[in-house]
Amino acid sequence: MKSVLFISLSVSALLMTGCVTKKTHELVLEELNQTRSSLSSAQHTIEEQRQLMNEQLGKIKSNQQEIARGDNELEVLKQKKMALQKEFDLLQNNLMVAQSGLKSSQSQLEVLKQIKDETEKRNKIYAHFIAQLQKMIDGGQLTVSIEKGRMVINLPENVLYATGSATINQKGQEALKEIAKLLSEFSERRFQIEGHTDNVPIQSSRYPSNWELSTARALSVVHLMRKNGVASQNISAAGFGEFQPRADNATKEGRTLNRRIEIIMLPNLDILSNELPKVIQ
Repeated sequence: MKSVLFISLSVSALLMTGCVTKKTHELVLEELNQTRSSLSSAQHTIEEQRQLMNEQLGKIKSNQQEIARGDNELEVLKQKKMALQKEFDLLQNNLMVAQSGLKSSQSQLEVLKQIKDETEKRNKIYAHFIAQLQKMIDGGQLTVSIEKGRMVINLPENVLYATGSATINQKGQEALKEIAKLLSEFSERRFQIEGHTDNVPIQSSRYPSNWELSTARALSVVHLMRKNGVASQNISAAGFGEFQPRADNATKEGRTLNRRIEIIMLPNLDILSNELPKVIQ
């Protein structure tokens, strides 16, 4: 603006002095017009650039706002991701627990099935023994029962022995031969012969206590069983003396019941000893 004013003053001064020609005057005016045009164009350009800058500033502000919103949304998404991850981890852990429980239940089910099968086999053997020994049961020579999951053949002392003796009498030998015949049919089963007495102390140099008498009686039955077809590996002997009474030793009847031989069919220990604790723990 100052340049235009200066040029105008210069032209006026020249005109006043009368020192310039008409052609020079025209050139000066033309230059002035060009300067004015350039100035106007420059001002227009500046205005356009100012508008463009304002537009860019607006876009920058808008972008900053979008970035801020994006940051907020990203933070929300991060929080959601963390919550979903925690939920996923919990569900995965629950799934693992459920799978472990299912595996354990399946294992227990298989064990229970094995125990059920073993029980059914025992019951069939029990029914078979009852049928084959019915005459002796009816005659009072023995009883057959299921006790604590075991089949028990109970023979009173008077069927097998004289008082204080471990020698099997003739009647007892005949009864035990019949029982041995039955036991030999089940080669996969194990049987234990248990001797029991009352609590009256024995007066014998041969048997210092009821332990020795009960054990000797059990062994005499084992030897007879072996001679009559029962495999040695399937039979064993145990003496319990007076320490597993069936009845009260304070009465004569109770002492009579306590003096006995029991033939126990042992359960399948491969199943019960190894698997049952897993089920009941």
